[in-house]
Amino acid sequence: MMETKNIQEFLALAQLGSSYAAAEKLFISQSSLVRHIQSMEEEFGVPLFDRTRRGFTLNDNGRTFLPYAEKIALLQNQCYQALHPEEKEPDVVRITAEGKIIDLIIGFKKAYPEYSVDFQKCENAEYELRTGSLDVAFLSTMTSSQEDLISIPFYKEEVLVVLYEGHPFAKRNSVRLEELRDEDFVALCDDLIFEDTFLDRYRKVGFARKVTASAPVGTDLMRLVKEKIGIALIHGNANFSPEYPGLKVVPLDPRMQYEVCMCTRNDVPLSVAAEAFVNYAKHQIARQRELNLSFDVAF
Repeated sequence: MMETKNIQEFLALAQLGSSYAAAEKLFISQSSLVRHIQSMEEEFGVPLFDRTRRGFTLNDNGRTFLPYAEKIALLQNQCYQALHPEEKEPDVVRITAEGKIIDLIIGFKKAYPEYSVDFQKCENAEYELRTGSLDVAFLSTMTSSQEDLISIPFYKEEVLVVLYEGHPFAKRNSVRLEELRDEDFVALCDDLIFEDTFLDRYRKVGFARKVTASAPVGTDLMRLVKEKIGIALIHGNANFSPEYPGLKVVPLDPRMQYEVCMCTRNDVPLSVAAEAFVNYAKHQIARQRELNLSFDVAF
């Protein structure tokens, strides 16, 4: 009979693709995790993963089982909370975002000081939403079916180019992406722009990743550009003006725009804190549309 803990091990391995990383995440031995996965496969009578030298990859059987495993994990979490009400988390809303939503967090905290905001960095936000580890995620893309998720458009931004004074393109009103293929770039650490989601668009015109230096915050990024270490791609709108003088921000031609959506589960109730956060965000979305405003530049 399948043990409930094995579901978490299956999900961790499916997410990370490495038995070592999955075992480390769950604080168990690598051999135990592999043995439990093999036990699940024996019980189902089919393999769930393809094994390669690079790790574990879900096969067709595993992909079929994945949404059921996510629902089982969510039910496990809800059941445990119902059986142990004394261990319920305090009034916390757990969120993640692709880009900055600091204005939203500040506004929410001023409106609801009784609730805490726990911002988490997630490799797979959809997975964390579906297993109950997150309440709200602000995502620019969805990689799978959205049937069990509510997705509300939050704001639109575009990719802009930051150039230093004296750069050949600094006097231009726009730049074509293919013109940047031989440029050296500087980037923020873990920047969405240089992840595969956006790079797929770049590759169509022969653009390749060529980052010569990275920075932890936006002001450092601007300084790298000013010192001519490289040019930068940032998220924002055409009205953005960098703090450092002597820098020029221009849009791409054609413009590369994208939409960030606020995502939550639609098949389970939100906590009181999460519901307050979502309602506050919806109010801000309505206000933003009414006044034609935008939130802060996402870097």
